[in-house]
Amino acid sequence: MTLVLGFRVALVVGCLSGVLASGCTPSRVQQNSTPLFSKNETVIAFENIARRKWDNPIIADLDKDGLTDILVTDHAHQATIFWNNGDRFSAPQVLIKGDTHGVAVADYDKDGRIDIIVSQGGGGGKNPRLPVRFQVNSDRSMESLGVYEHFERSRGRAVKFIDTDNNGELDLVTSAFPLKTQTQGANFLYGKTSYHQFKFKDYLPFAKWLGYKLVVTDINNDNDADLIFYGGENMVAVMGQKAGEFTDESNNVFGELQHISDTSSISPFDYDNDGDFDLLLTRAKHQFTGQTYYDAEHKRFAFFARRNKMDYDDLLIEGDLQVENLQMAYPDFDVFIGQNKTPLSVPVADKNGHRDFTLTPEQAEGYPQDTSKNGLYIGYVGQGYWRIGGKTSSPTSAVIHNVMSSPKVSTPLNLPVKLLENIDGQYVDMTEKLGIDVTEETSSAVTADFNNDGWNDILIIRNGNSAQQFQQILYINKGGNSFEIEAVHSIFNTDLGSTGGGAEAFDYDNDGDLDVLYANQRGRWQLYQNNIISSSNTSLQGNTEHNFIVVDVGESPVANASPQNARVLVKACEQQYVRMVGASSAAFSQSLDTNLHFGLGDCSKVDSVIITWSNQEVLQRDRTALNDFVKVGQHSF
Repeated sequence: MTLVLGFRVALVVGCLSGVLASGCTPSRVQQNSTPLFSKNETVIAFENIARRKWDNPIIADLDKDGLTDILVTDHAHQATIFWNNGDRFSAPQVLIKGDTHGVAVADYDKDGRIDIIVSQGGGGGKNPRLPVRFQVNSDRSMESLGVYEHFERSRGRAVKFIDTDNNGELDLVTSAFPLKTQTQGANFLYGKTSYHQFKFKDYLPFAKWLGYKLVVTDINNDNDADLIFYGGENMVAVMGQKAGEFTDESNNVFGELQHISDTSSISPFDYDNDGDFDLLLTRAKHQFTGQTYYDAEHKRFAFFARRNKMDYDDLLIEGDLQVENLQMAYPDFDVFIGQNKTPLSVPVADKNGHRDFTLTPEQAEGYPQDTSKNGLYIGYVGQGYWRIGGKTSSPTSAVIHNVMSSPKVSTPLNLPVKLLENIDGQYVDMTEKLGIDVTEETSSAVTADFNNDGWNDILIIRNGNSAQQFQQILYINKGGNSFEIEAVHSIFNTDLGSTGGGAEAFDYDNDGDLDVLYANQRGRWQLYQNNIISSSNTSLQGNTEHNFIVVDVGESPVANASPQNARVLVKACEQQYVRMVGASSAAFSQSLDTNLHFGLGDCSKVDSVIITWSNQEVLQRDRTALNDFVKVGQHSF
């Protein structure tokens, strides 16, 4: 028997203090309020199946037709491309199936076609693999060029392009969870050869334990990209030198801040418009241990288990057992029902997505004594009580409805979001001074000027309570002096049983404001449209002007250096605004959104636009028009 439970979508506000992990009751937005964002389900046909994710979406013009496409990864299932057709996106096209991790995008061999490099997982260390390369043709056909056979096999994580020696040729950085044999770590630098291939160049420093996450930024403002490895017990700042070498400068750059642990994402952005890159850190524990959640208002119990015994209190349930968003990963897919351990048979297209079902007490009568085989066991034990238990070696999670008892829940962790200001190449913690107060676990963030007032805002994706629907956190930048919560924005998690995922901002409809694409882990991909340009409600941003400029960065005019990692500085009305191509909170992947968006508020003119490519080529344009899309450098369309 199968029951597909519908989701009740409601605009929610409130519950935005530092105590957000549990017990939060959303309230409905007033009908006369205009939300800053609204969900758009018409322009792109994401599948209505909740799945595990891996990192942020990839934003890039893959077919080089002048329109920005989308590539998303559903972990252990497939990576999928949605082509931009102008008014809407195409049906999904599968790039690669299987256990895929980080994805990097650029035309690194300069043949006019975009290259996509995919880092493949290593089967928990049992099947270390190699990155695989694809090329995209102008007719949207995909050409697989196979794996990099000369690379070192690994449990692949991040893969990102960087021009290490400033010659206009992109090199490659990969990271991985080290195998026992990889005593020097698994952060590798591969240099570009004259034959457009990569050759192993060096091992890079690594952070402790789970420190394989990677952000590319420019710490000391020298137009030479630097690296930060993070994710475990600490952060490591790896500074690029002019000779193409790297040095560990963690003590000088971070000081005691290098010991900030459990960082889930780092967003490089300039919050105060002083021309350098500050850092926004979200933080969360990796889900190795079991977790439980309860929503007393809606009588929902949710659990997550991984390599630990599921031994929960018997649940008093009103009526039949309703299970929503059950997810079980390879190799554990078995669900055993009742005393006889009858296997659950559910007609789903594949085992990598969610399952919703209902069981009556008669169907699930009794609970077996022998639960030694890996799997999830469900049984009705009488008097309205149900027992759920078992053990799986891979992640297992679900939501149970109509739970009238009060099951034990996990204790929320205190892992505050951090904002670190860049002061002459050294970081200082400015979180409290700037009014940012988020102490719960968070998975990622988007830093962008969402209201076009000239100051970068912060959208924080919460891990949240898996038994609840909840709103994400949006902080509006108040002139670089503080941040204030915006309650009316409508970006929220409706996927019960999920936790925080990755997000990116981009202007999918080219209307001059930044939209948001994000997904929840064990949830769905969702597109949210920005309403700041079209909305007549000006109270959201405090002024009546939303001027902007979008700079579309092409290849450098002399050496055809890739726009990847290019830096753009806009000067307007005595302010300076800096952006970098490819910069985002993605821990493992690297987009190539060459359309860099600059909100300008009520500024009436742009004085100059200065582009610096990775090979130090510089191009300057003066007196650029407002509210326009400006192409700089060489474009092939």
